[in-house]
Amino acid sequence: MTEESTTATPHGTEGLGTDPVTALPEKMATGPTAAIFAEIRKVMQIPLLTSIWRTLVSIDRGLPTVWAATKPIYLSGQPDAALGRLSRADIFPVPAPLGADQLADAGMDAEELRAALGIIDAYTRSNSLNMMALSGLVLSPVGPSPADSIPPAAPVLPNPPELLEKSEIAPDVWMRLERVNRLGAGANSRSVATLWRHLAHYPGLLRLINHAFAPLQSDGTIDRAIQEVFEESQAEGARLAHLRGDINAIPDPATEMVAAYVDGPSGVARMVTIGHGLARWLRRSAPAG
Repeated sequence: MTEESTTATPHGTEGLGTDPVTALPEKMATGPTAAIFAEIRKVMQIPLLTSIWRTLVSIDRGLPTVWAATKPIYLSGQPDAALGRLSRADIFPVPAPLGADQLADAGMDAEELRAALGIIDAYTRSNSLNMMALSGLVLSPVGPSPADSIPPAAPVLPNPPELLEKSEIAPDVWMRLERVNRLGAGANSRSVATLWRHLAHYPGLLRLINHAFAPLQSDGTIDRAIQEVFEESQAEGARLAHLRGDINAIPDPATEMVAAYVDGPSGVARMVTIGHGLARWLRRSAPAG
């Protein structure tokens, strides 16, 4: 699921699927929906909601029932433990570090690089936790209930800049978004992941991303990494399934939406994989000091 798409489909992921017109912008939420949005941000320790939560609003009782069943998983702290394991894995596609001259040519000074990393970190944390916790909502429990050491509190992530509308993005920059959006998705991707629209504030960075990651797409590195991340998410989700709340109250369309979101390498695993790879690449490229 994303916030920008030209085609509505029943299969939803962060980056492919449901027309984001159905994803309620956070600033438009009111009443109980706004309260749930605020609680999700607080519990997950994130500054923004990816579109799975905002799209569940389109289903009668979808958002409150899915959140009620998933909240115990998050409160256990176990998704953060799982994220810690995933973050330490050496499975992500990471291009060679950028040189200072490349960053300068792209208009990326140290401050802008930090801001872009803040955006990437926010999406990657949110997508990663959702991938594993929501897998636990739809998978059958396997193995013992997790009771792993919980990592320290997550770092405070900055609030991202305003999300640009397509009409606010220059046509040449939008073309860069579409090219980057094909990473891990192929030419048939039908919607633009919201992360890329947030990074449209940094057109030069989009150019660098496309140039650096395109060879990893061509040689299959990205696709192999996405498959590994998906398999990890399935194993973690099956353990987390022990911790979920009552799933019987969730409407079938909401269950189907969540299942599509976490199902297969073309689901949210794609953006989790690319997000971790991006963050590692940019941190290795950041000037010292």
